[in-house]
Amino acid sequence: MQLMDAADRGRYRDCLDIATQMKAEGFQPDLATYTALMTAASAEGHWLDAWAILDDMTAVGVKPDVAVFNALLKAQFRCSSQNVWQVIKKMDELGVAPNAATYTFIIRRFVDSGNLELAVQYFHDMKGRQIVPQVNAAQSLIAFAAQSGYPRLAIDLATWFEGASIRRLDHTVWVKCLVSSAEGLYMDGVLSCWKKVVHELKMKPGEGVCLSVLDTAARNGYADLATDVLRVMKLTGIEWQEYHFAPLIEAFCRGKQFKEAIQALEIMRTEGIEPQPETAYPISEAMTDTEAVDSTWAIIDELQKDGKSVDITVLQALIKASVKLGDLQRAIGAYKSLPEYGAAADLTIFNLLLQGCRRAAHRELGDLLLTDLKAAKVKPNQETYETFISLCLTQDDYEGAFFYLEEMKAAGFHPSRAVYDALVRKCIASSDPRFKIALEEMEDQGHQPSSQLRRLVRGAYDAERNALSPIPDLDVAAAEPLSIDGAARRFIETGGVEGAVELPKEHVG
Repeated sequence: MQLMDAADRGRYRDCLDIATQMKAEGFQPDLATYTALMTAASAEGHWLDAWAILDDMTAVGVKPDVAVFNALLKAQFRCSSQNVWQVIKKMDELGVAPNAATYTFIIRRFVDSGNLELAVQYFHDMKGRQIVPQVNAAQSLIAFAAQSGYPRLAIDLATWFEGASIRRLDHTVWVKCLVSSAEGLYMDGVLSCWKKVVHELKMKPGEGVCLSVLDTAARNGYADLATDVLRVMKLTGIEWQEYHFAPLIEAFCRGKQFKEAIQALEIMRTEGIEPQPETAYPISEAMTDTEAVDSTWAIIDELQKDGKSVDITVLQALIKASVKLGDLQRAIGAYKSLPEYGAAADLTIFNLLLQGCRRAAHRELGDLLLTDLKAAKVKPNQETYETFISLCLTQDDYEGAFFYLEEMKAAGFHPSRAVYDALVRKCIASSDPRFKIALEEMEDQGHQPSSQLRRLVRGAYDAERNALSPIPDLDVAAAEPLSIDGAARRFIETGGVEGAVELPKEHVG
């Protein structure tokens, strides 16, 4: 009784003293005695003493049970994994079957050491023995699997546990499964965990979790899920922002629900949220042919007939789609029809149209658009200048590129390396020596030319040097002029003399 009390209090030294006294008085230790000693030793981490206790009890013929081995395992907590293997081996030798507490210790030990594979192995071994783990072991393993980037495994383990046990997992475990699924873009996991966390457990995830779920819903085209996430955020008191709606619009577009995407942009306006051009770009990205563009215009016309306004970002997206498809005529048609929808071209639209002109190498149309831009008093930005310079470089006569480069700098913009790179290449391709000026200015602006451009410039310098070097006449060998003496001169002047006269040999080449 005293021994049990000391063991319960974790007084290992007192237990040893009592056991020594019992032995001196002739009491034969039994399983309860050794269990108490082992429990006290494990509580204080005396792993070597715990092994000695096991050896002593087997030596006197007392067979240890699973409780003794569980205490022995606990005593090895600060030791290497090798000690754990030795305990398991000893259990097998003595024919002692592990129980749920045994597996709990083993699983948590491997989880703490970061060995997911072995932890899962023993979990499945336990399942094979029809043993249901203790809830803390299951939770630690499931959370570890989720945080290690294995959401499918974590959800499978969690589902099995709740089906086999009367205990329920802590709510936070399911949230970790949800986060892991969202971060891994595991759509099935996101759907099941969102339902579990929000609709069954009645939890309201934080904004970070909601953003991850929104991103996954957007990538997979699950607009219903994205809508539900926004609903939950509203209930939680999270103020809607543009970056909350952007995934919803992307989800609609991936599902080809263009009408709903357009209406979502209008909802943003009513909520006081300003859509950015990029917010509606998923609409243009989802349009892979002109039929999709035309059908979207039909949706816009339908909405307008119903008295609903169409956001300017939608019109921008349609123009962008036409430009992307190489249909400049359709893009210009949309531009000219903007007043019909109560809209006017802004800088984004002008830049998109100029990009279309550049792709089509249509300088004349670019000039007209630039005139319209100035007439509308829309101030060009760096993108405007750089796009127009690129357009100029598509022509044989590219003097305008130099003019607009200077105008761009005068407007306070810092030309990018790409502009100078294109200008240098055009000059070299046209054998224009101004490539040196462009290259020098490029470096003055702090841009380093790429290795490919450097090789191109070296080739241009070499070609220039070769063009300036005189080419020798290989058919005429250079030689000293012949000197003519008096006799020879008389021969030439008189037309010859009678008889054969030979020129002096030293003067014959």
